[in-house]
Amino acid sequence: MSLSAGERGKQEGVIFVGGLFADIDTREGPHTTPAAELPADAEEAMKLIAEAKLPPPTLLVATGGGCHAHWLYSSPAMILTPEERAAEKMLSTAIQRRLRGTFKIYGYALDGTADLSRVCKAPGTLNHKTAPDLKPVRFIHQGERYDRTMLAELLASDLAMASRGLPGAGKGTVADLLRQEAKKAYLASGKAKPDEFAPVLAGCAFIQHCDTAVEKVIEPWWYKMVGVVARTVNGRRWVHEMSKRHPCYTFEETEQKIDQALAATTGPTLCSTVEEGDSNSPPFEGCVRCPFRASIRTPLALANQRCAMTAIQQGVVFVSKGRSYLHLASGEKLDPDEFGDSIAAKVGKSPHIQMMLSPTMPKVMHRDYRAGVAQLILPGPDGTFSPELCSVNLWQRGGVIPAPGDYQPILDFFARLIPDTLSRNHVLKYIAHLIQHPGEKVEHGIIITGGYGTGKGTLHRIVAAIFSDKNARKIEGVELGQQWTARLVDAQVLMIEEAHHGERLEVFEKTKELLTAEFYYAKDKRVRRFRGRTPRGMFLASNDAAPLVLPRGDRRWFVCSTPETPETEEEKKANRTFFKQLHDLLDPDDSTVAAFAEYLRTLSLEGFNAKGAPPMTKAKEVATEESRTPIAQMLAELIQAGGIPFHRDVMSVAEVIHALKISTWADNLERLSPKKVARAMQDLGARKVNMDGDDHLEVVIGGKPVRLWAIRNVPHWRAATREELKVEATRPITGQNVADFNETRLKRMMEEAARMAHG
Repeated sequence: MSLSAGERGKQEGVIFVGGLFADIDTREGPHTTPAAELPADAEEAMKLIAEAKLPPPTLLVATGGGCHAHWLYSSPAMILTPEERAAEKMLSTAIQRRLRGTFKIYGYALDGTADLSRVCKAPGTLNHKTAPDLKPVRFIHQGERYDRTMLAELLASDLAMASRGLPGAGKGTVADLLRQEAKKAYLASGKAKPDEFAPVLAGCAFIQHCDTAVEKVIEPWWYKMVGVVARTVNGRRWVHEMSKRHPCYTFEETEQKIDQALAATTGPTLCSTVEEGDSNSPPFEGCVRCPFRASIRTPLALANQRCAMTAIQQGVVFVSKGRSYLHLASGEKLDPDEFGDSIAAKVGKSPHIQMMLSPTMPKVMHRDYRAGVAQLILPGPDGTFSPELCSVNLWQRGGVIPAPGDYQPILDFFARLIPDTLSRNHVLKYIAHLIQHPGEKVEHGIIITGGYGTGKGTLHRIVAAIFSDKNARKIEGVELGQQWTARLVDAQVLMIEEAHHGERLEVFEKTKELLTAEFYYAKDKRVRRFRGRTPRGMFLASNDAAPLVLPRGDRRWFVCSTPETPETEEEKKANRTFFKQLHDLLDPDDSTVAAFAEYLRTLSLEGFNAKGAPPMTKAKEVATEESRTPIAQMLAELIQAGGIPFHRDVMSVAEVIHALKISTWADNLERLSPKKVARAMQDLGARKVNMDGDDHLEVVIGGKPVRLWAIRNVPHWRAATREELKVEATRPITGQNVADFNETRLKRMMEEAARMAHG
């Protein structure tokens, strides 16, 4: 959860809870509460904690104005569902209630700090609230950690809590009734064994829908619900409880339907019949994001599971390839030890082993990213949901919903951002293709170059609003050159800001693979190398005219340019006014972007080729020229000068290396390897000759076999015979060529280099 400067976190964003907490003000510091209504010091606070029949806190921290008491769990509790967050809040409220009751006996006040999002003073710092007499924050007591279940049992009489994992629902629902009965059992015995139906209700969105919206549930869906619920212990009761809120409910008819469902030879209702629908009922959309599709065939399979276990499994999927848990809410990958530590307080010892042995644990072989496909669990090649074959889909529907409206302000922005009409239309069709065909990959990317303040960042903002931040991932240009590449995959759109890789051919090769291949093997810290799906589209923005090495003949990048950065005061003022008006439209809501998305959704894609090479532009010609590597730049100068061996059309890589080494620019070049020099020659239009299919054949010159390249007249020399190539490769320099080199010494050295290269 990202926070802006000065913004505080909220309990809705909390995903880990380390324990319980109390903030106890004492008479030692300045407070608005009268001193007579506060304990004297930390020593008296500890006595009050003991009198409240609470164990000693794991940590007691003197803050200079009181003390912070922390009862830390043996393992942090990971919050996977809103229900778990509510239960954790109840537990925090319970310990506050217990302490407050004891404080009131002595006429003392206790601040309410049950909210889960707390920022506590750290030992070793100073308390500035006591200024000018700054007091140190320090440990004054350290003790044992506590099992979360033990603390919950200890606070049972103070808890207004339900069985963990049950979905939230209004009064009168079966979920509400189950919670009330669990609470009574908990308060009576300190233990709450949930009804067998409770984990089914906790884990199945379809059963939850039939409970909370029974008045609107169509009869075929209701009967499918009966096929599951009636087969649980006390199932008849729960079917009646769930059904009697329907205006057409009768006890007799419901009993008949229960008997009919139990007598059916087909057994309990299957997940597939609910998800896919049939001739009598439509598909239930809530099934498409259910992780249990990977582990169970019917919701009834959840009946013997603990509610806490069901709630955990509902929020994660185990991916066998790479051995990691995928946290569905955040998309984070966790190794088994990390995840096990986070749930140990809920499930007990050996949490990872318990998960692997559980028959309801969602397990898949691969992770995947299928843009435009709503299903969370994807079947294997054989169409089944076998754990050895199926995969989990990381894509989630997001972004604006296209709707009619005024999109002209955004079209005006594009006209300002990309003045060239042909370039602008190509970019608009590129985005339109991503909307109209979300799963189809565009095999070229968009590079937008230009000065500061011309709107490149606003473009990224609009694209992110269309597809959502989860699907349109923004990365910094430097990440293209790093070894950790996990953020380059499993995104619908990759938006790269401020790339500066004009001399790194390996970065171009990486982007080429991302643009052409369906999959890319990525690396991430603490996670094994994994296969990720490449983006459906890529945008790269830079202030450089050549942010990437672009070889001649490149087919993978479309390049367009923005106007120059405004310089005069008049230009700057006009620029500020335009973008202020645009952002005033974009900031309040997404209606303008939604209208633009609707325009793109219906835009004709005539002339746009997602698989072919993009059109050439003047901006790309500039980028290609300026993106040459230093080797290519020096080589271009030598070819233009025409000295040995460049007076000929045909030569070997070895000759070129020798010529570069003895040139006046040799000190400015990096290490010259045959591979780098060959790439530079190719960038300048040179090609291999004497080819047999993909094999580069040798020609014997002076008793030494060499492989030749043509730097000019390539079509002619690719069709030439070996004898013709040999004649050209040994053609001597002429007087005219010599005149191009003013240094006689350089001429002699290059002639010697050519002799050495050919033996």
